[in-house]
Amino acid sequence: MGLCNSKTREGKSSLFNDSNPERINKFFFESGRRFHNVKNAVYFLPNDDDECDRLHLQHFIERYVWQSNFLAPVDRLLNKEGAKVLDVGTGAGSWLLEMATNYPKAKFIGIDISPVQPDFIKPKNTEFIEANVLEPLPFKDNTFDFIFQRILYVGIPGKNWPSVVNELVRVLKPGGYIELMECDFQYNIMGPATKRLINGILLMFDERGLDPTVCYKLRGFLEEHDQLHNVHCEIKKTFDGNDGKKLCKLAQENYTTALVTMKAKLMSIIEASSDEYDELVKTMGNELIEFESFNPRVRVYAQKKI
Repeated sequence: MGLCNSKTREGKSSLFNDSNPERINKFFFESGRRFHNVKNAVYFLPNDDDECDRLHLQHFIERYVWQSNFLAPVDRLLNKEGAKVLDVGTGAGSWLLEMATNYPKAKFIGIDISPVQPDFIKPKNTEFIEANVLEPLPFKDNTFDFIFQRILYVGIPGKNWPSVVNELVRVLKPGGYIELMECDFQYNIMGPATKRLINGILLMFDERGLDPTVCYKLRGFLEEHDQLHNVHCEIKKTFDGNDGKKLCKLAQENYTTALVTMKAKLMSIIEASSDEYDELVKTMGNELIEFESFNPRVRVYAQKKI
């Protein structure tokens, strides 16, 4: 069960109270799933219990793929009293909660359009704030020592990336670091079922102005910003090490679970019946494992000039 669950699977209250009127107004329900209710947002995945569980799984996959939670040289900084960290698009809060536990001297703030993070079972050095990265952030200039943003290519339109980066740099302290990580939406090897589903999702991306290859542009965004320097980029093209097959299986579970949440929209786009769609997802899962398919990943960091 994910930390952000509103109720346990037995129906008992969990970490926040879904009967709170302010919470209820933030959500709408469709095809049995709960979604955010932010009008100007393009993010199309749900924010309910099952999706939070998937986001926790996604976090652990990324940590093992990279063998770390971050790339920027901020370990010493985070061990100093009073360091401030911003996690943009925190989702279920997995990265932030783990980092806050590992670095108790630092203050961690997570922002997201959906208030689905834990209300009280969390480290004392954490805070969650409802905010939209497509709008001005509710922070003063030069607030944070480290800003982390990961896998928001489904939430930030391609045309908005430069302005988003500019806003993040605004709230970053001189000498502080910004780190971004995104995936290539397409796999390096794809079977026929995978291609059909991916092509359908690419149409969903196009309708919303999303850029499925933005990961390869991250370095340019940081290098072109006149307030940043010391840009470093790292690309991961395959699962490494002895745990490759295990990670591939987990990644397959993560992706096919996400496909289930898109069923209502995606089966219409690819003109598939309900049963055909379910079979395609099942076949895609098998293809991903058979070919050990991998989404290339890119992470970059830069330092704000003093």
